[in-house]
Amino acid sequence: MAIRPWTGPIPKTKPSKKRKPSRRLVPPRSPLEDPDHLRLLLQLPCLASGETPAGAYAHIHYPSALLSKPVTGTGMLPEDKWAVPLKAWFHTVSRNPDAPGGEEGWWERRGINPLVVATRLHAASVTLRDAGVSEAEIVKRLTAIIIAARACAC
Repeated sequence: MAIRPWTGPIPKTKPSKKRKPSRRLVPPRSPLEDPDHLRLLLQLPCLASGETPAGAYAHIHYPSALLSKPVTGTGMLPEDKWAVPLKAWFHTVSRNPDAPGGEEGWWERRGINPLVVATRLHAASVTLRDAGVSEAEIVKRLTAIIIAARACAC
């Protein structure tokens, strides 16, 4: 055993074992992501125009304390449960920061609360998928939610 004159004997240590790198090739998906739900939204009518199919979806960015939707800043994508079917053109227009009231004002002018619609769509989507309902039936039921939301807006 070697001795250090100012602190005493140097303790013997075992050589450290290096950790092996993780063998996981694909990172786990976030529980906030729901690609199956987004795939269903592509088949639904556009929430703004009613055109079928919307072929695109939009994540709603503005917050809501009532629905426990947090603030999502620039470059942050909200959870997939806050997405609604929306044609690409409307998606571009609704995100215009120069529009009066921004995104929230755009939806208010149409008389539609997209956060309520998104919540209903996601809840129905998850419930029906977990129950093993066919995709065609799920699309039919989700379409009814869109039609009801548009009917209230008129």
